[in-house]
Amino acid sequence: MVHTYIQDGKKTASINVFIDPQWGFSDPTVPVAKGGSLYVPGGEKAPEKMGKIISETRGGIFIIGQDYHPKNHISFATNHPGVMEYRIAKYKAFLSKNGQEIPDDGILYEQAQQPVHFFHGFEQPPEPFPFEEMVIDADGDIIGIKEADGRIRHVEVRTESGKPPSEKDRGRVTKVLDTYFDKSFDEQRAEGTLLHTQTLWTRHCEQGEQSSLYPESMNLPKGLREKLAGDLKSDIISYHDPETGNQFHIIRKGAHSEIDSYGIGIENDMEPLKHSWDLFSELSRQLRKQGVEQVQFNVGGLATNFCAEFSINNIADYLSAPFKTKNIGVKINFVPEISCPIPIPGDADVPFSADGAYERMRRSRGVGEISIAEIIAAGKPGAVITGNLSAQRQAQKQQL
Repeated sequence: MVHTYIQDGKKTASINVFIDPQWGFSDPTVPVAKGGSLYVPGGEKAPEKMGKIISETRGGIFIIGQDYHPKNHISFATNHPGVMEYRIAKYKAFLSKNGQEIPDDGILYEQAQQPVHFFHGFEQPPEPFPFEEMVIDADGDIIGIKEADGRIRHVEVRTESGKPPSEKDRGRVTKVLDTYFDKSFDEQRAEGTLLHTQTLWTRHCEQGEQSSLYPESMNLPKGLREKLAGDLKSDIISYHDPETGNQFHIIRKGAHSEIDSYGIGIENDMEPLKHSWDLFSELSRQLRKQGVEQVQFNVGGLATNFCAEFSINNIADYLSAPFKTKNIGVKINFVPEISCPIPIPGDADVPFSADGAYERMRRSRGVGEISIAEIIAAGKPGAVITGNLSAQRQAQKQQL
């Protein structure tokens, strides 16, 4: 049986959703040979805090995102030799302009693939290095590189087989050209052209490697860790812990080599992840049979302004539907204590900005906030909650 409690007079269940607390995001030292690292500053603290919630929960539901990329994933900058050549040349010019020494080729190669404002602990330049993105058309084909000023440069794209790009193999950028499209990205979008961008990242969370797994501090049951290490193909890994009654569901995303997935429900080409829908539908049936009237999703993880924000939006826009159709009320909360952003500056009106992430969630989806103390308080036997759990929060703070 799932643990329930009374909140505002309704029989309520919590579903704790932890987004991508993997080695590849929480540890800057994971080498490429073990799947690589896209370290989120401060991210090493998130698994331990999630582990506290897990260890103090009985009869709970945990959904955990797992970024799960094949080696040839389209989002890895190093899989696009033309982009890397272009970025290295641009980065060398940038360092020279700012009076910084140009490092040796190995470090230069590593630094040049870093996202904007983010250098894995390397010395930050005096101004941010502008980061370009690949431009993808409505057919999913790579058509150019969007520069910081919005202009789009032409590119050459080749598949490894030498055949034209296809849905199964979009090809990779082999050269960035000196010529530009006549109209900028925003101008084309304003005219109704369907374009989106693909951010290029460092290699991270490769399938079957340490980078894709979770740190020991998360306190995941041994049986679940064994299933994760032994099953490299399933879209969902589920496990019921007989000792605590907790149920765990690992959602794998980004497993298709030709499309990225930030959220746990919808891929970046706006196609749904069917296995996520099936899981949420099954959970809604389970809770309805138990007479649950309201479900509270507590969501947080790495990184706040990418996969966590996208996942919250996916739940609000898509994955909450099975609950609502069964007359189960849905509340969504962001958990800031278990979340860390990639440090992109700007307010809520700047896409992907760190400081604006929660405001975007609150403003567009009505998302609330919840603390670890409040989550734990709701998990106590016989819990009766009114409002924002303020009394329980104060009592629990002394124990954290």
